[in-house]
Amino acid sequence: MQPLQLAVLSTSRIVDEFLQHLSDMPEISVQALCCRPQSGEKARDWAQRYGIPAVYTDEETCYRTGGFDAVYIGTANHLHYSAAKRALAAGYHVILEKPFTGTAAEARELYALADEKGVMLLEAITTYYLPQYAFLKAELPKIGPVRGAMASFCARSRRYDDFLQGIWNTTFDPACQGGALNDMNVYNLHLLTGLLGVPKRAEYRPSRAENGIDTAGTVLLDYGDVTAAALAAKDSEGINGMVLQGPGGRLVVEGGTNALPVVYSVAGGVRGGGTRTDGPQTNRHRMAYEFAEFARIIREGDTAAEQAARARTLAVMDLLDTLHNG
Repeated sequence: MQPLQLAVLSTSRIVDEFLQHLSDMPEISVQALCCRPQSGEKARDWAQRYGIPAVYTDEETCYRTGGFDAVYIGTANHLHYSAAKRALAAGYHVILEKPFTGTAAEARELYALADEKGVMLLEAITTYYLPQYAFLKAELPKIGPVRGAMASFCARSRRYDDFLQGIWNTTFDPACQGGALNDMNVYNLHLLTGLLGVPKRAEYRPSRAENGIDTAGTVLLDYGDVTAAALAAKDSEGINGMVLQGPGGRLVVEGGTNALPVVYSVAGGVRGGGTRTDGPQTNRHRMAYEFAEFARIIREGDTAAEQAARARTLAVMDLLDTLHNG
């Protein structure tokens, strides 16, 4: 089976992580790195280290030269929309990191452009493609109607100390669409809406720094008969995971909601009792599962899967619009 031929845009931290685990992703083959001129030396070093044939410091040249089928975009958040628009306009499939775009309107514009060009546009949100997520979906009906729902994803950013010292970085700049909601809570939102659906109402209660960036915050998702809480922080550590509970038992995630490292269900609503069923254990890097599926979707032209992914992305983008503007 021919792997998906990929160009990678950016030399960001997420791209660094992605490249470090290429050996875990035989479904793809990186043919080019493209970055800003000031990052060229880093890109050339990575290309030599990982056996990537080409390095470009100009997108137009990269796209004109080609030799790949899709572009994976891992730029800073505020550059997602414009970078994806250029890659789509050049006729390439696009895999775009989360958070997808700055607004739902931008997301819909990109999907319209993808349709016009006859290519696919997919969001790199790891959660849905993990086998643990499929386990949670299958076990959910067994706990009965959900009566409590909490998710947490908190990690003190390596850039937070720089921010406190007045050193600029995109993560803590509101103009660059950073912050806890976009960078961390987006995983909680994808997980909760994927399992529970779109809420009737939603509100965001952030902790903000002097420049207005949300360094932490809690989202409340009102489903009428239950309210789910989603906590995220980039300024402090927490206990990460998720609990959904109902009369018939509970579903539990231990660890980050971007990786779902440990999942299990407990059947039975008696205090101190119940039967635990452990979910699957993954043996690949968390990003390997999404890229394996992206390669399949693009290779097979699976428009149904692309449309399902599109619907999930737009549901969360609409929700983010509400939370940012509320």
